Amino acid sequence: MDRRLNGVWGGMCALLCGLGLSTAAYGQALPDGTGKAEFVHNCTACHRADMVTAAKKTPEEWKKSVFEMASRGADGTPEDLNKVVVYLVAHYAKDGSGQAAATPAAGHDALSSAELNTVNGLIADNGCVICHRIEKQGGYIGPELNGVGARRTAVQIREAIVHPHPTLARENRLATITTVDGKTTMGRMVSEDEHTVRVIDTSGTTVSYSKPELRSLTVVDTNPMQSYEKRIAPEDLPVLVRYLSSLPAVEESSKK
Repeated sequence: MDRRLNGVWGGMCALLCGLGLSTAAYGQALPDGTGKAEFVHNCTACHRADMVTAAKKTPEEWKKSVFEMASRGADGTPEDLNKVVVYLVAHYAKDGSGQAAATPAAGHDALSSAELNTVNGLIADNGCVICHRIEKQGGYIGPELNGVGARRTAVQIREAIVHPHPTLARENRLATITTVDGKTTMGRMVSEDEHTVRVIDTSGTTVSYSKPELRSLTVVDTNPMQSYEKRIAPEDLPVLVRYLSSLPAVEESSKK
């Protein structure tokens, strides 16, 4: 069985090639916002911008599309591509759902209104919910942040933000699975034994495969998360850590 350690996080341009984007098409100007520069740099040299508005998706659909196309490669860094996704979700989400996905619900008594605004801005600007589940919003590729304060100390949470470990923990490894009938699933590894592989896919569904039905299994243990030490102001970092430490565990309907 094929096991290659490679980057799952390239591939945004391949996704956008299918949309056909260009800033000049029909004289349409792109809205300003986080990720615009990365979007223009990586995606609009050859493609028409007007078609992205016709391809509006929910935040989950955008994320799913990104991860499905990630293995095809792109010029942008993982950080740049994350910003592109933030931009697409903020401006081209279906039914105006982009802002809801960009920031978590604010309702933590331990933080003031001003601090919650700061936290919401940090989470939106840095695209945290592209990968991580926060309250009942966000992605499933990265570790869930709900209840992280019960699993990690404040010092450990801060360290994970400013100096993330270069290697993913075993339970957080990323996997690309292709079955013998050509179906591809990308997600976070849940478990693996001699006979079976289980992953949480980009929609949050736990999927189980018998190894004989697999054509290939690619497991990535390189951590795609970069340091945010220089991207988050020193005075804001303790507020973010306090917010994350206060997040309670959230019960959601399991998908299987």
